[in-house]
Amino acid sequence: MNNRKPSLLTQGAFMIAGLSSFTKQAYEKASALFDHTKPPNLDGRVFMVTGANSGIGYAATKAFLTGGGTVHMACRSQEKAATAREQLLKETGVPSDRCHVHIVDMSSVRQIKAFARTFCKGRFGARLDCVVNNAGCMHHKPEKTPEGNERNFATNTLGTFVLTEELLPILQKTPKSIQQTSADPARVITVSSGGAYTQKLDVKDLQTKSGFNDGTYIYAQNKRQQVALTEKWGRISESGMPLRSDSKSPQRKVVFQSMHPGWVDTPTLRASMPDFYNQFKSKLRKPDQGADTIVWLATSKESLNHPQGSFFLDRKAQSKVLWGTWTSNTEQEADQLYTHLQALSKRSEPSKEFFGQYENMLEETSPSSSRL
Repeated sequence: MNNRKPSLLTQGAFMIAGLSSFTKQAYEKASALFDHTKPPNLDGRVFMVTGANSGIGYAATKAFLTGGGTVHMACRSQEKAATAREQLLKETGVPSDRCHVHIVDMSSVRQIKAFARTFCKGRFGARLDCVVNNAGCMHHKPEKTPEGNERNFATNTLGTFVLTEELLPILQKTPKSIQQTSADPARVITVSSGGAYTQKLDVKDLQTKSGFNDGTYIYAQNKRQQVALTEKWGRISESGMPLRSDSKSPQRKVVFQSMHPGWVDTPTLRASMPDFYNQFKSKLRKPDQGADTIVWLATSKESLNHPQGSFFLDRKAQSKVLWGTWTSNTEQEADQLYTHLQALSKRSEPSKEFFGQYENMLEETSPSSSRL
């Protein structure tokens, strides 16, 4: 039987790393060296943030709006998303046509494809500069989606894969204002977790069909999958091979990076890990501190100096493995993960009827002020 519970050595290494590097005190020390004097001008830039209605996603959305960007919030709950958008507009003072809400369930391959393909048609604009894969979940009991996938995996890993792959056509489309694609690439930032350090990629049982013992460990395995997936995307991008065979040249370069935000006080953490929250609440980061590296990776020129597929914390590329934990993966294992995700994605296609119904739903649930 599979058991995701990490060894005592791995748990110990994780706690040592966490207490020294993942806390708000660690962020405050690291951020003292950040250059805050030249915030990037994001005028004309277009971002998509999943899970944007709370926590880290909300903080990243606010930063993009404040910098002058336009943001598409991809959220599951219409009510929560609308409330968050209203609050963001109030806090930032930006025009309503720069913040848009789209309702999509990140555990549904069909919904993601219908949404992304609608987006790529230009229904909501002809440009997309960055995708922040932030949405996630942590269910502590086994649960399958209507498409037959384990819900944690479907949301955290498969959903991230499908959305990114389906948005590549518009990400690779070079805006008219950009002359040199290599100098101003599109970007995909995947928000993983320090919990990934506790798991080795298990390509034989990606959905934990055997031995589902604790949602915390399943979540951590998903986060390891995200890191490996980003490595694979990065290798494809750096090789110069087309990311999508149906993409037309000239193609804008797309840069792929993953990061973890440290230990952050979010509604998801409080709900899913109450014991951890109660034990470490005095050390948890604020959402904007957790989002800082997301914004830096999504906007700065300095971040482009790093190899693709890196794993960041506090604006620095980190080792993907803690010493003595033996949780590294090979390129072959990352390739196997990618191939498996491709196969799962192909199993679920939206019918024409579903596609039409979903397009109508998007139109009905998007505030009229948010339509482009």
